[in-house]
Amino acid sequence: MGPLEKAFELHEQCNLDDFLAAVLGSRFLQFSSTHTELSCRIDGKEVARVFSPYEIPERKTEFVAPPDTQVRAIATNRAVEFVFDRA
Repeated sequence: MGPLEKAFELHEQCNLDDFLAAVLGSRFLQFSSTHTELSCRIDGKEVARVFSPYEIPERKTEFVAPPDTQVRAIATNRAVEFVFDRA
């Protein structure tokens, strides 16, 4: 299976917190019982870690970059990846 893709329309001032809330709210991300955490990378740099809402519902997004960072300022090629890190 190849990578899954989805396009999100962002307003000019969309910040990282808004963007991740939209992605998580869309239920696009796929988690499993053994893969409950994803690294969000923009242009290859980790900006946050998101967690399965089914495994640990109260666990909040952990930001590496400030949550108020404007997405358009850091996504020069508009590529955002959510990946499982390998141990």
